Amino acid sequence: MLLIISALTFVAVSLMVTSAMRPRLAAVRERIDDYMLPQQEAYHGHPWLETGFGSRVLLPALRALGKTVSGFTPSGALEKIRRKLDMAGNPRHIGVIEYIGLKALAVALAVVAGILLLRFAPFEGLLLWAVTAVAVAVGFWLPDIVLQRIIETRQSAIRRALPDVLDLLVVSVEAGVGFDGAMQKVVEKSGGPLPQELGRVLEQVRLGKSRADALREMGQRTQVPDLVSFVAAVQQAELLGVSIAKVLRVQADAARERRSQRAREAAAKLPVKLLFPLVFFIFPALFVVILGPGAIRFAELFKVLGK
Repeated sequence: MLLIISALTFVAVSLMVTSAMRPRLAAVRERIDDYMLPQQEAYHGHPWLETGFGSRVLLPALRALGKTVSGFTPSGALEKIRRKLDMAGNPRHIGVIEYIGLKALAVALAVVAGILLLRFAPFEGLLLWAVTAVAVAVGFWLPDIVLQRIIETRQSAIRRALPDVLDLLVVSVEAGVGFDGAMQKVVEKSGGPLPQELGRVLEQVRLGKSRADALREMGQRTQVPDLVSFVAAVQQAELLGVSIAKVLRVQADAARERRSQRAREAAAKLPVKLLFPLVFFIFPALFVVILGPGAIRFAELFKVLGK
């Protein structure tokens, strides 16, 4: 308990000191603007000062912890984590080492929670150990669950944006812009996971990788079937010498039709999904509102008859 109280006190004091230092850092930047750089652009602060608390403190701590733990992790597991992080778009620039450190930290916090349960919880015997084991399991699997949720959300966003992106590619290519230039227009004019992936493809092409390989890696990285189909069609068009504009037009029409089918499918599933809240939450409230006054009148009537 003394160690826990000391750790919490240290965290609280650190947060207070960080909050108190922010006005001073702003004042320092203003003084540097006034005295040190009179003939240059306004100083926006050192990059280290501009980064958040997580980038300056948490990520290095997770990296150090991950380097310690990664030695006990199989190489196959590391590669699997790397693929999942790529599918998630590397959220908050977390790498494999930082993710392993995050999982180790979650397990450590779960172990601490289990120790507190052992000391203070009213559980006894087998139930106590079962609750502790569940806490440790949650600490181990929770980062994976959150990461999988991020992956699913990103893939859904790519599927929704694909028809609009293909339409923009079609308009650009038919206007006389090359395919790479059309992708650059998409990156400049729109935002989201899919334009980010196209921007990554363009960066790889500029670094010397062939466009076919860069597109293939994009499909493997996202694992979205519609996007993989689009990449395969573009590669086949380049091999056979087919007009890329016609291929993009066909792919745009097919992607729009698939999006419409998914919308109709979701609308068809809606009544089934509404059945559970309707039966267990809405109907009881309606019964109380509709039958409640009658039940009260019947109760009063039976009370009078009983007298």
